[in-house]
Amino acid sequence: MKLNVLTYNIAGGRDYNNAPEKAVFNPDACLSVIRELNPDIVGLNEVDYNLPRSEKMKLAKYLGDALGYYSYFAPAVCWAPGLYGNAFLSRYPILSAETILVPDPGDRSEPVYFETRCVLHAVVDAPETKIDVFVTHFGLAKLEQANSVVTIFNLVRNAKYPIVLMGDFNVLPDNPLLDPIRTILRCTDDLLPAGTYSFPSHDGVMAKHRDGTFEPYQKQLIDYIFVSNDWKIGTPEVVDRHASDHKPYRVTLEK
Repeated sequence: MKLNVLTYNIAGGRDYNNAPEKAVFNPDACLSVIRELNPDIVGLNEVDYNLPRSEKMKLAKYLGDALGYYSYFAPAVCWAPGLYGNAFLSRYPILSAETILVPDPGDRSEPVYFETRCVLHAVVDAPETKIDVFVTHFGLAKLEQANSVVTIFNLVRNAKYPIVLMGDFNVLPDNPLLDPIRTILRCTDDLLPAGTYSFPSHDGVMAKHRDGTFEPYQKQLIDYIFVSNDWKIGTPEVVDRHASDHKPYRVTLEK
C-alpha cells in the first residue's frame, strides 16, 4: 500500500497569502492547499476550537467535513471560551484517538513563551494495515521540548502498528534533542535537499521583538515526519504554498 502523509501548521486558520503582516482568518486558504495535495492522513498544528478569533469555528471538524475525511481534535490549552491544540484528518477510519498532555516544566526562567503542549495519538484502519499516528507541536523552551521528547519516546516504543510521527518540532535537524527519537524512528527530513526550509512560508512573515521592532524570521526546517522501519520512504517535499506561515510538508510511504 501507499500512504500519502502531510504535516501542516495552519496558524489557527489565518491566511498569509496576500498580506502576511496582517493575516486574517480564512480557513479556506489552508483547506484548498490540503485538497490540492490530496493526502491520506494529515497532522495539523495550531488548531482553534470555538475561539472568537476564528469565528468560534471547530477547525478540525470544518476541514475534515469539507474534505470528506474523519477528524479528531486534541486540545492542549484552554483559552475560554475555546480550546487550542493539534488535530488529525484521515481518509481512512480512525479506530481510536486520545490526547496526551506533555508535563509542563517546573522551571520557567528561560526568557521565551511557554504553553502547555500535547501529543495526539490515533490508530487508523488503513488498507492492509493499521497505523499508529502521532501528531505533536513542541514548545519554544528547551525544558518544554525535552518533556515532549520523553513523552513521545515512551508512546512510540509502546506502539503496536507501523508508525508515523509528525508535526512542528520547533528545533533544527541537527539538534541533539531529537537523538532519542532518531534511535527508534527514521526522519524523512534527512532526504530533503540541503537548504530546504518549512518556516517561514515567505519573507513577509516578520518576527516582533520585545522593543516593538520587526525583522524577517530566519529560514528554518522545523516541521518533521518520522516513520518506523516498516515503511519505504518516497521523495519528501516541502511544498511552496503561503496559506499559513508554515509550508506544508509531505511524503509518500509504501509498505
